[in-house]
Amino acid sequence: MMIIANPIYDIVFKYLMSDLDVAKGVIAAIIDEEILTLDFKSQEHVHKFKKADLKAIKAGEEDESDVDIKELIYYHLDFIAKIKMKTGGCKNVLIELQKTNLPPDIMRFRRYLGEQYKIEDEVVDEEALVEERKERTVTREGLPIITIYFLGYKLSETLPGVIKVNREYIDVLGGGKIIEERSDFIECLTHNSYVIQVPSLHVELKTKLERVLSVFQQENFINETSRLKKYGYKVSDALLEMILRQLQKAAGDAGLIKQLEEEENALHEYEYTYRALAREVRRKKKELDMSKKELDMNKKELSKKDKEIDLHKKELSKKDKELDLHKKELSKHKKDLDENKRYIQELEERLREKSL
Repeated sequence: MMIIANPIYDIVFKYLMSDLDVAKGVIAAIIDEEILTLDFKSQEHVHKFKKADLKAIKAGEEDESDVDIKELIYYHLDFIAKIKMKTGGCKNVLIELQKTNLPPDIMRFRRYLGEQYKIEDEVVDEEALVEERKERTVTREGLPIITIYFLGYKLSETLPGVIKVNREYIDVLGGGKIIEERSDFIECLTHNSYVIQVPSLHVELKTKLERVLSVFQQENFINETSRLKKYGYKVSDALLEMILRQLQKAAGDAGLIKQLEEEENALHEYEYTYRALAREVRRKKKELDMSKKELDMNKKELSKKDKEIDLHKKELSKKDKELDLHKKELSKHKKDLDENKRYIQELEERLREKSL
């Protein structure tokens, strides 16, 4: 039984994957492909955070969308791999490896992935040499992307530890037949994904992938912390031996162990602050939802009152018309009365004249 550093920590994972032979073996086991060459595309992309002033947020002085929490929460590693295809030939792909121990901002992952689709990658052809200079040939091209997500938390209690999201070419008009042919256009605009939920791993060491992932199982810790652990399985292949050797070196590196403690503190502080912020965001969202409901109710009340006012206006307009009609009738009656009065006066005058 040997003592190894726990690769669930970002510092240890980075240390493990810094050995290209180990990275090549780990990635090949995950995607189940033969990788001929593997190169770092760039340095790892580390997202940094700082502590948030929750009082300022509560007072409305700071926007939650601009709040960062603490350093070293999750990062990306990019590789360019040449894969030997099972159907023959080779292809270059971009391996986008992302790791986090806490539920991430999904939009941040989406934005980063979107940036990768925009970039033309530099591909070195190790075999083709420029005769005059004896240099390696470098070309720029948009590569197909494979994403691998190492998660230090569970997406759900029912999803398995390792999930492959696999694309298929399907002839929709041809009865749903699977198409074996591949197109560069489609390959560069869609991608396969692999999701590994570390807390859900329960391996039996029957396959190469299970042997690789056995070092990630969260068990057999040395003390109350989870920084170091005992590895008690039988070592049965060269790749696992390389991985364990790298993790043993990490366990014996005092500087790295100190960094583990700092990462652990950062994660605890992030989790505490994140939860407090999440509660505050939920509270504000609830208040906002209540305000929206009240606003909607007020709008409905106003709309109802507007309709009532319109109805009253129509009734008043109708009454005004009826009143005008009555006025006209009264005016006509008055004229008739005046006419009758004159007629009566004329008759009286005639009667007086006759009596005289």
